[in-house]
Amino acid sequence: MGKKSVRRMTAAVLAALLLAAAGLSGCSGKDAQNGTAKTDGTAQAGPAGETQAESTAGTEALGGTFSYLMHSKFVTWLNDLEWYTYVPEKTGVTVEFVEGPSENDDYYSDVDQRMISKSFPDAGIVKLAQANVYGEQGAFVDLKPYIEQYAPNIQKYLEDHPGYAALVTSENGAIYGLANETPTSADVVAYRTDHFKEAGIEKIPGTIDEFTEAMRTLKAYYGAKDSNYYPLSGRDQLLRFMPYFEASAGFEGGTAHGNYYTSSAYGYDLKAEGFKQMVEWYHTLYAEGLIDPEWVSGAISEEQWETSVLTGKSSIFTDGYTRPAWFMNNSDKTTYPEYDLNVIPYMKTVNGNTTKMTAKLQYDERRCMAINITAEDKAPMIMKYLDFFFSEEGQTLANWGVEGVSYEVADGRKQYLVDYTQEEQKPAGTKKWSFLTDQLTFIKPIDNEAFYSYNTEFTTDIALSLFTEDNLAQRWNIIYSTDQTKEISNLVSIVNESMNSGVLKFIKGERSMDEWDAFLAEMDGLGYDRIVEIEQEAYDAMYK
Repeated sequence: MGKKSVRRMTAAVLAALLLAAAGLSGCSGKDAQNGTAKTDGTAQAGPAGETQAESTAGTEALGGTFSYLMHSKFVTWLNDLEWYTYVPEKTGVTVEFVEGPSENDDYYSDVDQRMISKSFPDAGIVKLAQANVYGEQGAFVDLKPYIEQYAPNIQKYLEDHPGYAALVTSENGAIYGLANETPTSADVVAYRTDHFKEAGIEKIPGTIDEFTEAMRTLKAYYGAKDSNYYPLSGRDQLLRFMPYFEASAGFEGGTAHGNYYTSSAYGYDLKAEGFKQMVEWYHTLYAEGLIDPEWVSGAISEEQWETSVLTGKSSIFTDGYTRPAWFMNNSDKTTYPEYDLNVIPYMKTVNGNTTKMTAKLQYDERRCMAINITAEDKAPMIMKYLDFFFSEEGQTLANWGVEGVSYEVADGRKQYLVDYTQEEQKPAGTKKWSFLTDQLTFIKPIDNEAFYSYNTEFTTDIALSLFTEDNLAQRWNIIYSTDQTKEISNLVSIVNESMNSGVLKFIKGERSMDEWDAFLAEMDGLGYDRIVEIEQEAYDAMYK
């Protein structure tokens, strides 16, 4: 995959802030204790006789200490990880954690304030946009030469993943931040198996039409007993069924279609024929009482939705793949002894094709590690430390733990010896063998097999059976220039608000579908077509 140029992404607010703070750079971690610092100290020794893998060439640590800024919740979780107690011994490095706010908006605002006040630690988690903008001002270290000299495993990862290399390389060819890889996952449709059985539904739906008929059967059976029963419920994003209507945004064939900037998982293609079909389908569900009207209106809270699913006010939902197990674990088996959930295998699209589910981006641009320019003398040590997590030994430790303690190898494959439920139920502040690699620790690659395997058997089976190459659409990290970001962010804000309210009117029957073309013209007038143009320009600059 070639790259014509690489352009950075930043927000208009950040750009304005940086102009005011031009020329400012951070300071070393010694002066950065505005948060609560936690020092690991001496690492817990590994099992007697344990040897390091031979794959750590180049990761021998220089020894030393560096301060590291993270969200406070990530610091709390990391300090409870049993496998992390082995890292200081293996690397010779001690990390002093500096806790920032837990919420994203507050955290990244705190990063900006630390840069202005020169109180950023030796290293820390920043947005890729922040890394590039501050880096080009001279406030962050160019990691590229240090990777080449001290981090052979990271260098190999960059070479093997040109899309990642393109993402983290700034416009001037430097690398100011390394982004974290995220696990591959997508939404699933879960259903109450006991409800289906009691209502007489024997065939699991394989198409949207069959799915709709199943909901009608459920409504007839349970709705006769409870006027507040709705077969389908959910939370947050309403239009989660776009993939089944081939109405998701993306770059198939190298051509931009739809508003992808909004969200890789829920970007929408307003002008796809399937999008109109989907809106008509939602209208049918709404008119027939097959979908919770509070979800449609955006008035349902997460707690209210959970209560609905737990108490049988609904029978079907679509959400993340770990949610079915959560409901099973939290159901009241005394009141509902037959309570049982399973997932519906991905149904065919309305055109009879294999559904390509959209997933979260492979690389999280909000989770990037940068090094303060005032700590450049520590860059070799920090990069060697980070390189450990890209090595075979580091990957095994972070994803599986210690052989004979937390995992074993059987028939050539690793399998956990620890029990997911027992480990995750341990109280905060207690060490546990936990491998929830979707929770940030340090920047490192993802082992999807390990991530899926560390869970209940039920959830693991869901992931391994559904998240296949055939069922998942390609994920694209797109970098926008500063000017593009200013324009597209403003347009998206305007278009999204009007799109959501406009589509809601069609779903509720407050506007006739005969006016659909007029609605599309209205969206173009607000800038929808320009959004797609900018996305195409950014895609071409990055991938062509």
